[in-house]
Amino acid sequence: MKLIFSLSLLLTMTLGQVYAQYDSSYDQYPFEKERIGSALYLDLSSGIDNHTGVLGIGATIPISNYFALRGGVGIGVWGTKLSVGVKRQNLLKNGWGFGLGYSLCPGIETIDITFTDSAGGSRVINMTLKNAGSLNLTLNHSWTVWEKSLIFLESGYAIPTGPDIPYEVNSGGPLTADEELVMQILRPGGVIIAAGIQIGL
Repeated sequence: MKLIFSLSLLLTMTLGQVYAQYDSSYDQYPFEKERIGSALYLDLSSGIDNHTGVLGIGATIPISNYFALRGGVGIGVWGTKLSVGVKRQNLLKNGWGFGLGYSLCPGIETIDITFTDSAGGSRVINMTLKNAGSLNLTLNHSWTVWEKSLIFLESGYAIPTGPDIPYEVNSGGPLTADEELVMQILRPGGVIIAAGIQIGL
């Protein structure tokens, strides 16, 4: 986990340097004077530790030209995922943006998870996935398409919140050390890699 965190931190710092040197006038949307911003943007996105899970929908509400509120709901490996946050980004032209948000996964009361060992054997363990969340620090780049829409790529790091062990074994356990590691990887938190499209209404 320390290696993953270090790589994510290095990636974020590198992208931050690119952002600091980025000339926003270079990649400006050529017809910006004719464009009219939207009061609401809906997005469809997917990714790893994405704010809407593996697949979900979200909404962005601009408060000013460079600041917006953000929310989303979707499905991930920990069940339903709900997110709220803020973004600093100009939605009317190509460029970089960054955000801060919080995601919450209420968990799953009971679920059968199949674990496979190095020898190819498998066993099913019934578990309860508890409430778990993450504090999300993100950096993204967007490209304008059509008049009020854009596509985006997003990266960053999700800092886990909640109990250290956000699950409970109901039957079939106990977990081995390798299985415990798998559960820690699956829990919300870690490197963020996502992509999506936003459509202005």
